[in-house]
Amino acid sequence: MRNKYTLLVTAVTILLSQGSVFAQAADKKEKDKSWYDLVNFSGYVDVYYNYTTNNRQGATQDTAGTFHTYNKQFAVNAVKLSAEKLADKESPWGFRMDLQNGQNNMYQERPYQTTNSLHNMQMVQQAYVSFFFPVLKGLTVDAGKMATHIGLEVLDSKDNIAYTIGYVFFNTIPFIHTGARANLQVTDKLSTSLYLYNSAQGTGYTGNGQQFGYNGLTAYGDNTSGNAPSLASTQQHAYADGPNPTRAIGTQVKYAFTDTATLVWNTLSANDNIKGRDNNALYYLNNKLGNGGFAQQSSFKTDHWVIQNLIFIFKPIDRLTTIFDYTYGERAGQSNTAAFGYEEAGISRGSIKSATGLADADVAALPEGLVTAGFTDSTSLTRPNKVKRVYQTYQFQAKYEFTEKFALGFRYEYLDDKRYGGILAVNPPLWNVTPADRYDLRFQETLGSRPTPSNLGQIRTITFTPTYNFTENLQIKVDLRRDYGPGNQFVDLHGRPASHQNGIIIGAVAKF
Repeated sequence: MRNKYTLLVTAVTILLSQGSVFAQAADKKEKDKSWYDLVNFSGYVDVYYNYTTNNRQGATQDTAGTFHTYNKQFAVNAVKLSAEKLADKESPWGFRMDLQNGQNNMYQERPYQTTNSLHNMQMVQQAYVSFFFPVLKGLTVDAGKMATHIGLEVLDSKDNIAYTIGYVFFNTIPFIHTGARANLQVTDKLSTSLYLYNSAQGTGYTGNGQQFGYNGLTAYGDNTSGNAPSLASTQQHAYADGPNPTRAIGTQVKYAFTDTATLVWNTLSANDNIKGRDNNALYYLNNKLGNGGFAQQSSFKTDHWVIQNLIFIFKPIDRLTTIFDYTYGERAGQSNTAAFGYEEAGISRGSIKSATGLADADVAALPEGLVTAGFTDSTSLTRPNKVKRVYQTYQFQAKYEFTEKFALGFRYEYLDDKRYGGILAVNPPLWNVTPADRYDLRFQETLGSRPTPSNLGQIRTITFTPTYNFTENLQIKVDLRRDYGPGNQFVDLHGRPASHQNGIIIGAVAKF
């Protein structure tokens, strides 16, 4: 009997030892993999047909929407090829490269709505290197060009609940940045991230290197103002991202309360201006005494753009996902493109001297009315130095998966921009000009019935999106979308003012 037990123990020991040997061999084989065996390739082809009930079609951009600007046409939304090697504990270096092209690709970099794409990096959507450090649950650092961390939606339509990009993401949040980020996985439930970008506006270029168009609205290389195209200049880059040494700073805190509830808090703060907003003294000297364009240096405490974004994800059951998204935006000083022409009290000779450094004799020579009666907007001699404008957005999305092949999505958006003057000049921000991409708000200006700035800064969208997975690699989405708001902010099929527009877009994405 003893021999039987001895034989059994010996057999089990041999099996366990062999299993351990096999496991060690498998681990060694995994570690011995070449780096190129760890690179994952993926991509997709995304096409659509769009029909929106307005008078835009053919080659004319339908700027009443977002990325789907080809109305009443078939279009290649995007074609993308990605290569990625993750940085982890076993292999602490990595990279990601996303090569993308397509008819809607032109709207991802600044200046948005530019179709020639001559001097940018739009075909390189993302390109960054990664480092892994064994801190807590893992610290990953990326540096290069990357998609923004702000916002509920992403640039790839296949990864959103709806097919079309919503007004919230398109109008209030930058798309792509160049910079660095660090993500620290503190616990299994908590992660924190720090972002350092060239600018808050997003990667690209703008007129004269000014992200807010302070010195002009013409982009590099466009000879519409009578100046020589700057592509031939040896003094400046055509591809400008971040016009001053002040970097944009972003943060993210993500916490999973349970397996069904997750909260994400994003922030982004920046001063993307070279010149600051003039105070009354500088404004008078610059505009009334022929001072030759003197302006003060931009200061973050006066000139800034701050974004707060809160996302709450709740899955009460496996088949149902609900998401609430809230965005708060604040622009101050020169960053506030619509803040001008407001009444302000008069100023003293002392404040003029302090602000400009002029000699006593020069200050004494200023008109008496300047320092006694003060400036009013009726005389156009003043503009406030510290003005804030606030916009807020609210969004609710939900998706219910009836089967593995069929799901129904829903999106509701509300943009409240009335305190900012109704132009929501974020993409692209133009000084005292309602942006071309807000065609829904520009139409009444052509009729003379909408002042600038106006108080029509409210707009809503409702979208239903049936999604059908034809196969594991082919996805079909249909957006039934309605955009509406106060007043006649849209046009109908005949070009007449309308309070709303309806649209249907059918998108097909082949992914691998």
